[in-house]
Formats: sequence, structure tokens, C-alpha cells
Amino acid sequence: MYDKLFLALMGASAAHGEVSRRAFARMGLTEGQPKILYILRRGDGLMQKELARLCGVRESTLTVLLRSCEDRGLIRRERQATLSGKSALFVTLTDEGRRTADTLEEAVESMEELGFRGFSAQERQTLLEMLSKVTRNLKGE
Repeated sequence: MYDKLFLALMGASAAHGEVSRRAFARMGLTEGQPKILYILRRGDGLMQKELARLCGVRESTLTVLLRSCEDRGLIRRERQATLSGKSALFVTLTDEGRRTADTLEEAVESMEELGFRGFSAQERQTLLEMLSKVTRNLKGE
């Protein structure tokens, strides 16, 4: 057992990263793509700026990631007018992207089951709440 948050988070992150990278590589996904597909699967598309915020990356970083998704035929970007009269890029999943995102969802659920093995429903909820609190603390929120 770890005696410091630093070590506990690093250990959990490394173990989760190893399992997730293998699962995502089997789907042909590269770094950053799974998060984009997972978030887009939740809705009918998002403005690129909002997607960057939800992914926790700069818009310039997201642009590179979206280009790789677009090249694979996973997403589509279209210019749309905003309420302010300007235009912005709207990002949606293609049919292939939706199929890949569905497979991704199954992989994520398998990782959840593996990671939470031996946890009660209450322990799962408590851990997620505590990790959210750690995240807010570290971000100064």
C-alpha cells in the first residue's frame, strides 16, 4: 500500500495506462483519439472549442488529434455559424467513428470491471468522488 498520494496516483495511472494502451492499440487508436471518440459518442457532436475543453487540451493540440481522426474516417468537421454570427468547427462522428466508439465503450467497461474488481458499489462511488476532489484541489478550484 502506498503512503503518499503521489505514489498511489502514479501507480494507478501507470497500471491503467498500460491496460488501456493495449486495448486501444488493438482498435488501431493512437494517443488522444480514445478520449475524443468517447466524448463525441455521448452526444450529437460538439463545437471544436468545447471538445478541447472537455478533453482538457489546447485547441491547437486538438486540431492535430482531430486531423488524425479525420484521416481515419472517424470524425467529420463542418463550419457552422455561431449565435454571435461567427463561424466555428462542429465535430461529429462518422458511421465508422460511431462503430469504433461503440467498441471503445465496451473496452472502457471491461477496464472499469477490472479496475473495480472487489469493490462494492459504494466503494466505487466513494473512490470516484475522492479522485474528483483531488483533481479540483490540484487545479485550485
